[in-house]
Formats: sequence, structure tokens, C-alpha cells
Amino acid sequence: MEFFYVVKATQKSGKQDATVWFTAKSEARANLMLDVVLEDAEIETGRGKDYARPIRTNFPVVNELPPEGEISFTFTNYYRLGEDGMTWEQIPGDHPAII
Repeated sequence: MEFFYVVKATQKSGKQDATVWFTAKSEARANLMLDVVLEDAEIETGRGKDYARPIRTNFPVVNELPPEGEISFTFTNYYRLGEDGMTWEQIPGDHPAII
């Protein structure tokens, strides 16, 4: 199963929101992988930190996905969460490939 997460930066931090996705056998395994990737990137989440806790979203079906298991700080420049807070939609305009 695929698991896609957004890690929203706090407004005070001035940092970009982050996204990351994994293929995992279970949600527990995906959460473990997420913890490892965030720790490796020195991203701390939660109250009083630069980033809020990660939110699992629907998996976006787009050609511009960042590489699996790598944190992307540019995906949210081109896609945003819809009104339901779970589904990704493209921000109108021409966009280069996401890397």
C-alpha cells in the first residue's frame, strides 16, 4: 500500500511544507519509515516545533511525484490539499517537473 504524508510548517518558522510517500505493508510500518526519514532530515514535529505532526492524505495520482522515501519541499508549490483536507489538486498555472 502507498502512504502519502504532508508535514506542514508553522507560519512562524518561515519554512516550506514537506511531503513524503512510501510503499509499506502496513500503516505501522509506514509510520516507522516516516519517523526515520524525518529524523534523518532533522525535522522535528509537534507542539513548539517548526513543523506540525504529519498528516496522511490520499495518494495523489500525478506524474510529478517526488521520489519514494525522499522528502520534497517543492510538491506543495504545485499542488494543494482540497477542501476535504485529504485530496490533492493542482494549483493552476504551468509548472516544471518536480524534483
